[in-house]
Amino acid sequence: MTQNPIDNFPCDIYERWKGLDLKLLPIDQTDIKILCELLTNARMSNSEIAQKLSITEATVRRRIKNLVEKGIIMKFSIHINYKLIENTVKAYIQVKVATDRLDEVVKKIVDHNRVVAVYRVTGEYDLLVVSLFVGMGELQEFIDTFLKMDGVKETQTQIVMSALKGVPWTGI
Repeated sequence: MTQNPIDNFPCDIYERWKGLDLKLLPIDQTDIKILCELLTNARMSNSEIAQKLSITEATVRRRIKNLVEKGIIMKFSIHINYKLIENTVKAYIQVKVATDRLDEVVKKIVDHNRVVAVYRVTGEYDLLVVSLFVGMGELQEFIDTFLKMDGVKETQTQIVMSALKGVPWTGI
């Protein structure tokens, strides 16, 4: 087996594709290196990336444009450390929904400003709701009032005590 050229590239995402034949991916080694630089600092200029990777600024600009057009780069964003601003409570709430009310319940939950993500899942529950609250009182209000809507049959809540490994875009 030949060594993959990204196997020794220091980046959080390279581990995902380590050992794979890059021909299986819709991106190449240079794209991966550009993505790694942008993940580290999305505000880095094209010329800074080009200098760091020893390629031209035009190459970086063209490749980023292509990654955006393909939908691989979905958007450029910031990650806020909510714990430094508020007493953040992150909760995972499993929701069992009446089958005939699923679309209606999903719409209401998705539109709530404290909901970070909603997933349709398999198993006993129908939805997994990831949410961030300013405190326990706000979480309790959400569960006791908002989730008592028509169509919600049952909920089960888990509160995150600490993140041992997490994703920054979900707040904790």
